[in-house]
This record gives sequence, C-alpha cells and structure tokens, in this order.
Amino acid sequence: MDEPVRPVSAQQVYSGQYSLGTSAAAAPHDLANAGIEIRPIRRLRIVESFTTNRYNSTGTGALTQQLLFSPAATFPALASALSTPQVVNYNQQQVEAILDVTSRITLRGGYRYVWGDATVRAGTLDLSGPLASRQLKRHVGLAGLTVRPWQKLSLNVDYEGASTDQDYFRTSLYNYHKVRARARYQAASSLWFQANFTLLDNQNPSAGIQYDFRSRDNSLAAFWTPNGGKHFSVTAEYDRSTMYSSINYLLLPFYAPSVSVYRENAHTASSSIDIVLPAVAGVAARLSAGGSLFISAGSRSSRYYQPLGRLSLPLQKHVQWNTEWRWYGFGEQLYMYEGFRTHIFMTGLRLSK
Repeated sequence: MDEPVRPVSAQQVYSGQYSLGTSAAAAPHDLANAGIEIRPIRRLRIVESFTTNRYNSTGTGALTQQLLFSPAATFPALASALSTPQVVNYNQQQVEAILDVTSRITLRGGYRYVWGDATVRAGTLDLSGPLASRQLKRHVGLAGLTVRPWQKLSLNVDYEGASTDQDYFRTSLYNYHKVRARARYQAASSLWFQANFTLLDNQNPSAGIQYDFRSRDNSLAAFWTPNGGKHFSVTAEYDRSTMYSSINYLLLPFYAPSVSVYRENAHTASSSIDIVLPAVAGVAARLSAGGSLFISAGSRSSRYYQPLGRLSLPLQKHVQWNTEWRWYGFGEQLYMYEGFRTHIFMTGLRLSK
C-alpha cells in the first residue's frame, strides 16, 4: 500500500498532552482534540485525551496524471481517475497517571489505543485493484520515571510497548518496544553535560512481510560558557547510532520472493566555539568556528563534512559587517556519482538605527 499524507503527529509531555495535525493538500481535513485532567489527591494527576483526524480528498491528482501523461485517454478513464478517493481516518485515546512519589521522584503509567482506516490509490504494480484499503488497531502501554537525586543531576526514562492487530503500511510500527533515557548534569555553573539513549525494536511477523527493524542511538553533549559566555563559549556533541532492517518483498519482473536487508553503523559529531573580540564603536565583534561530520559503514557507506567560519565585525555604531564561509563534502563508497564538494561564501552589511 502506498503511503498517503501522514494523518497525525502526536507528542506526550509530563505536564499535559497535545497533538499536531497537518495537511499537504487542499482537501477537507478535520482535526479535533479533547482532554481532561483530574487531581484526586495532591500528588496524583490523571490525564485523558482524545484525538480524531480525518483527511479526505478526491482523485484530482490521478486526473492530472492522466491529462499530462496520457493525452489520448478516453472519457471513462478520466472519470475513473477523478472518482479515485483518498481517505485517511486516525483516532487515538490515551489515559495517563502521573504520581509525584517525592519531590525528587515522579512515576508515570498509562495506556493508549489507536484505531482508524485508510483507502488510497493502489500502486501501479498492485494486482488487488485500483484502490488499497487498510485498518489500524494498536494497543500501547506507557511507563516513565523521572529522578532528581540532587539539584545538579536529573534522570528521565520513558518506555512504550505496543501490540498491533492491523496497520496501514508494511513499514509502520507494529509490535514494538521503545526506550528513551536522558541525563543532564551540571558540573559547574558554566559547564553542562547531557547524555541521551534511544532504542527501538519493531517486529511485523505478518505473512509476506516479516519486517524486522532495530535502531539504537547514543549521544553525549557538553556546553561550556565561562562567565556566562562573556569572552567565549564552546559546545560539542558526539552521537553513535546503529540501524538494521529486514523485510520481504517481490522481486521484478517475475515476482520472486526476496528479502531486503539494510545495515548502518554511524558516527556523528559537531562542535563550535564562539569568541567575543574587542568591541568596535561600543559593539562587540564575534568570531565563530566549528563544523560537523557524519561517517557511516554498512549497506550504503557514506561520509559528510561541513566545516564553517563566521565573523561579525562592527564598522561603526550602526553598521555591522557579517561574513560566513561553509564547505560541504559528501561521498558514498558504492555510489561515487552521488558525491559532491562545494564552497559557500556569504558577506553583507547590516544597518541599524
């Protein structure tokens, strides 16, 4: 089933719940949210929310395709294209209990039920007919823990475990486990460290799909701003990530059963230093330097580098000269024709009153 416009994107926070709905086409799009929060006792909050998102469009896109690429199409073919609908209905109901065990420990637990249906144009090679329809039914368990052992350290862990009966797409989340952990430590008034860990394990054992997806992400960041960044500030971040996916598919032209496997082990790093130079005409000048890099190994090994330098220099009280240089470098070990190298230089004056 080809993926239509995504129906909804939702995020949950401890203090409440909210949803965001977007549409990428001029078509009827109805979104409704409702929520309630109950405080039966001082330390306990119960938050319940409901979201419904309905997207409905006609076959205008299919008609345009017929007109552009099949100018000799007959009237019945054009009428059939115009009547091709795209309907996506998404609903979500969630309840959470948030308990402040102490002033330093917070527990969270909840349940989410997601359901809906979708009907869109089938793929060109789909033998089931002009339309493809799917149902969505998912049960999700939620859990979380926040610990603040002392003022300079905070720890947070979130967990989601889901069981799915039906889903829209072959690569959608199905039976999955998701863990997110975050830690923040203030070593000094001007020095912060932050660590993040994310794990997602998704399985779809349905016949003909056998989708297996696992990703892991670990990152560490440091922020140093001595004297509140009065003279200079430094930021640095390193991320180590791995990803593996395996899914069954039919290999053309004879529709032979095959397995698509993808692996990636990646390193990502970025850093920057911001230096405050002596003031000119009462306005401080700034020099910034840094960059980022990405190096991966696996099914599609690639490398990406982006160093940069930036200078902001006041010429007089109301005139400031800004200039910036960036270099982009990208290359792939197996697909060299997709590599590129480029320099970008920008400069200009800023006038203010």
